[in-house]
Amino acid sequence: MHIGAVMRAALVGAALVLSTPGAGPDTSTVPLPLTGTLSGGGTYLIRPAGGAAVAAVALWYRAPAAGFEGDAVPGLGRLAASAVAASQPVTGTSLSAFVHQTGGRLSISTYPESVAISVVVPADRAAAAVRAMTRSYFSPVMSEPGLVMARRSVIEDGTVRAYDRGAAITDAIYAALFAAGPAKIPPYGSSGSFSTLTLDAVRAYAERAFRPANAVLVVTGAVDTSVLAAALPGRADAPAGAEKATPETLASVSGPVAARGAEPGFGLGWAGPPISDEREATAFDFIADYLFYPDTGVVQKAVRTSGSSVVGTFVTYHDPGVFLMTASGGDQATVRTVVDAALQAIRRPLSRAAFEAARHQFVYHILSDGETPAELADTYGWYAVEGNAGYAPGEGGVSGAYLSAANALTPEFVAATAAKYLDRPGVSISVAPQPVSGQ
Repeated sequence: MHIGAVMRAALVGAALVLSTPGAGPDTSTVPLPLTGTLSGGGTYLIRPAGGAAVAAVALWYRAPAAGFEGDAVPGLGRLAASAVAASQPVTGTSLSAFVHQTGGRLSISTYPESVAISVVVPADRAAAAVRAMTRSYFSPVMSEPGLVMARRSVIEDGTVRAYDRGAAITDAIYAALFAAGPAKIPPYGSSGSFSTLTLDAVRAYAERAFRPANAVLVVTGAVDTSVLAAALPGRADAPAGAEKATPETLASVSGPVAARGAEPGFGLGWAGPPISDEREATAFDFIADYLFYPDTGVVQKAVRTSGSSVVGTFVTYHDPGVFLMTASGGDQATVRTVVDAALQAIRRPLSRAAFEAARHQFVYHILSDGETPAELADTYGWYAVEGNAGYAPGEGGVSGAYLSAANALTPEFVAATAAKYLDRPGVSISVAPQPVSGQ
C-alpha cells in the first residue's frame, strides 16, 4: 500500500474521485449516478455519506517528479506544483492565498511517479476549493515571484527531510534497485539541483504534467455531488490524453552498496508485485504489517530496546511494487540478526492460529489507520494514479477488492509469495558514519 494510506474512513466517509475533469452538470437539479462519465471524457466515483464539517480536495497527477526527458532534476515536480500554488492566476487569488483565507491547509507531495496537491477546508468551501484548484492547475500560471517563493519552500522541505533517519537509505535503495525510470530519482531536490532551472523550464513541466486530461480530482469529507459543477475545464489548447506511465527498469543487483550517513545503518529492498496483481500485492502488505507495523510487528517488538529506528513497508506501484526496510542508529548487529531471521521465517507458512491472529490485526490496521478526509483523498488518489482505483483500501466496503483479497489470504499463499520475491536478488545498503570534518 501507499505509506500512511490505509484508513477506516474509507468505509464510512464520503469520497468523490474524478479523472480528467471537465465542467459537470448542474447537480442542484440533475441527480447523478454513483459512477459515470464526465463531459470531458473522464470518470467519477461518488461515495456520499455523513461526516465532519470539513472537506479535502486533492489533485493527483501521473507524472515523473524529476521531469519527463533529458537530464533529471530531483524535486522538479514539487517545485513546479509549489510555484503554481504561489502564483496569481489570470483571475482570482493564488491557491495558497485562497487556502490561507479559508483557514485551511495546503500540502504538496511528490513521489517517483506522481505529484499531489491537497487542501483541507471547511465543508462549505469545498466547491470553492475545487474551483480554485482547477483554475490554478488546469490553466497553470507561473510568475517569477511565485517561483522564488516555491524554491525557498522546497529547499526548506528538503532540509527538514534530511533529519529523517531513514530517508537517505530509502533513496539509496531506489537508486540501486532501478537502472532507469522515475523511481531511480529522488522526488526531493536541493538548492544545487534548482540553481540552474529557469522559469520557462519549470513552466514547461507544469503545462505538460498538470493538464486536465492527466488529472485525478479527489474530494472527500462532508461533500455531495454539487461540487462537480465547480470544476473548470482548463485551457482549450491543452494536450489531450493522460500521461502514459514511464517504464521502470530494474538494475542488475551485484553485492552491497556502501553509503555514508550521520549514523550507522542499513537498508534492504526488493522489487515486488505490481498493483495489477491484487492478491500478491495484498500479501506483501500483510507481510510488511506483520513484520514492521509500529509496536505490533514482530521485528519492531524484537528491536524495541536496540536504540535503532526501523521502518519497513511495501509500496504499491504500477509495476513493480517495492518492499523495503531501513534501520538507522542503535545496535545495528542485533537489528540485522533479527531482520534476517524474520525475512527467512516469513518464507515458511505461519501456524493457522498465528496467521489468523495476524490477519485480523492486519485488517484492523487497514480499518483504523486514519479517519480524516485528507487521508481518504491520499488513498484514492494514490491507487488511481498507479492504475487501479478499484483496489484502493476501503473501495467497495467490506466486499471490495482490497478487503476481499485480505480476507482470502492463507498462510501458504503468503509464504509462497514471500519466497517468490525475496528469493530474487535484492539490494543491500550499508551506511557508515560520515567522517568528522578535519579527520
